[in-house]
Amino acid sequence: MISFVLLALLMAALAIAFIVHPLLRARPALAPARQAALIAAILVLITGTGLYLKYGNHGWRASAASAPVSPTLTRLLNDTERNPQDLSGWVELAQTYEQIQQFPLALRAWQRANEVAQGKNAEALAGIGETILMIGDASNSDRASEYFERALAIDAKSPKALFFSGLNAMQKGDLKLARERFAGMLALNPPEGVRAALEKQIAALDEELKPVAADSGTAIKLHIGLHPALRQNANGATALFVFVRGASAGPPMAVRRMVANLPVEIVLSASDSMIASNKLQSGQHVQVVARLSKSGAPLPASGDLYGEISYVAGKEPQRELIINKIQP
Repeated sequence: MISFVLLALLMAALAIAFIVHPLLRARPALAPARQAALIAAILVLITGTGLYLKYGNHGWRASAASAPVSPTLTRLLNDTERNPQDLSGWVELAQTYEQIQQFPLALRAWQRANEVAQGKNAEALAGIGETILMIGDASNSDRASEYFERALAIDAKSPKALFFSGLNAMQKGDLKLARERFAGMLALNPPEGVRAALEKQIAALDEELKPVAADSGTAIKLHIGLHPALRQNANGATALFVFVRGASAGPPMAVRRMVANLPVEIVLSASDSMIASNKLQSGQHVQVVARLSKSGAPLPASGDLYGEISYVAGKEPQRELIINKIQP
């Protein structure tokens, strides 16, 4: 179920996604930081209101106003103690903790609801994923994704799972999945204002997903792999960054951000250049660095994995770049 205020919240969140994402995005440049800014803006908005997606079998219908937090919390704590197998009580307790931004306690309540439901309740599973994201540990985004996927396997029309998994996918750079999830929300026939915001966000994603034609004269063709000895170290990596740098100091001439799935083949060229005055040139000697990031941020962090090679732009066949080092 969803209240009028929550509808306004969702519309505002999607409006931020539509407005901020096209402005901050740059296909070749600093996409992860910009994506993270978008997600942070949306999640801060949601957190600041103390209202969260509370969807059930009522779909988009408005819910009654909830009781004041303190008496409600007291009642729910007593109810769940007396009736520990009452699924609805644990769900309401989790939602109440969310409203007062007690996310660790909300997570415990959602986990208890999931235990009572024996892992078969989509709302409880989506609630676990949501609160994992709200706690704010980026390293747990994959864990949150697992719960959203489990929720959607039970109820493919769970708005909460669709919404938060879409945001999570955008943060990871998986724009195809983000589009799929927002399209799934659109198919639920939401109110007109929400529909319009969703349609605009999907259009923005479609624009970013358009392939960029590589410039053959400056192409850098790579097959990127991971050294077998570092497979365990790669656990938790959320993004793959590939940077192209020249001999002089300054910003990268090209950057690509992708989901951290290896091996992968990519082609970078002058089409991926960030600044017109700093474009790749045919025959230019460059350094190419591929880095697996656990934070999802473009700047190096301790524990990230990376590899590098030298390359002559537009003059070499496909080269293998193996990620074989650990960032100190």
